[in-house]
Amino acid sequence: MRTGLDCFPCFLRQALEAARMVTQNEGIQRKVLNSVFSILSNVSVHMTPVEIAHLVHLRVKSITGNLDPYKEVKKKQNELALRCEKTLSAQIAEMSNPLKAAMMFSAAGNAIDLAPGRPVPDIYKRYMEMISKGFAWDDYELFIKKLAHSKLLLYLGDNAGEIVWDKILIEELLENFNLDILYAVRGFPILNDVTMEDAHFVGLDKVVKVVSNGFDAPGILLDRCSEDFLKHYRNSDLILSKGQGNYESLSGENRPIFFLLNVKCPVIAEDIHCNVGELVLKAQLNHGLSHH
Repeated sequence: MRTGLDCFPCFLRQALEAARMVTQNEGIQRKVLNSVFSILSNVSVHMTPVEIAHLVHLRVKSITGNLDPYKEVKKKQNELALRCEKTLSAQIAEMSNPLKAAMMFSAAGNAIDLAPGRPVPDIYKRYMEMISKGFAWDDYELFIKKLAHSKLLLYLGDNAGEIVWDKILIEELLENFNLDILYAVRGFPILNDVTMEDAHFVGLDKVVKVVSNGFDAPGILLDRCSEDFLKHYRNSDLILSKGQGNYESLSGENRPIFFLLNVKCPVIAEDIHCNVGELVLKAQLNHGLSHH
């Protein structure tokens, strides 16, 4: 996916946010911003948002000297999600289509602010508001049809916290289909994206095999992922890609991918032909994932 002009203020905001997480020193924060300004004024128009974000966050890490600015935030998001897990799991089980509900929860998880101090009923209420609207782009029936003929599903994880809803969804998938699932995480910390540490923390490794993609971009840059991950990517019958970063990096790829996300920015909204705030389950139709 091409980088839109609206991405640039977002890169700056992210850089400042990450810098503030690790230091109160305004001099360092300013140095980060100036440095990121110079990156942004020189990037090629052909770079994807994920490639640019990767450069930006490498620079933040090198200037602040902190390799994982979001470490504490991720831990809190995971802890809060685990506290809600039983409640949400029970609610999903009671719905008329638990699997579809679990998919919607997983997509909505992309947007719910799991900030400490947010009471569980509040979080649940926000979920129900989003889910009551359903998927704005709904390829659910096609996904189910494809799953029935698949032996191996590669699930590309996105953020900490919502990894717990991925776990609930994976449990539903394993209950309904006879298939193997691999869950892929980032190779190293970047933003609040999931790593092996998060998967272990929430117990996902007890449910499914977790693999690393070998790189630290906030998406999947295939030319920089490990050979081991690429093998899984090529050999899977179906790929479920979670979140915006994975969509940005894989939306032109010729693989049987279903994108599951919450649309959080105007650039993606325009690309996907949906509105900001909507839930999406979209098949990669250039691979011939046709509705026939």
